Amino acid sequence: MYTGWILMTMQAVLLAGGEGTRLRPLTDDKPKGMVEVDGEPILTHCFDQLVELVADELIVVVGYLKEKIMDHYGDAYEGVPITYAHQREQNGLAHALLTVEDHIDDDFMLILGDNIFQANLEDVVRRQR
Repeated sequence: MYTGWILMTMQAVLLAGGEGTRLRPLTDDKPKGMVEVDGEPILTHCFDQLVELVADELIVVVGYLKEKIMDHYGDAYEGVPITYAHQREQNGLAHALLTVEDHIDDDFMLILGDNIFQANLEDVVRRQR
């Protein structure tokens, strides 16, 4: 159903730098965003939602075993460029967000890289605009 509203593109930030200590032993050799749910890494589920929302750049904050994420996804996902920002110390969500400060141009979407949920995110983005 066409509502007359067109979603504008914007950057999307994914916070995926944590160690996932509560998910041990699943995260002994991979970051929690790479733990599989329904046959895909958690981050893939997050990326799919953001691509559907017309994200024009994915900015991923990485930390623990960052190379596993970077090697898996490379420079783009479904044609959307990925920029990685390294959070060297895990000092909370606000600290993680500060690592991308220089990469943000304008309004952006923010999603935690360890959550999978079904919701009308398009409606959430529209309301926040």
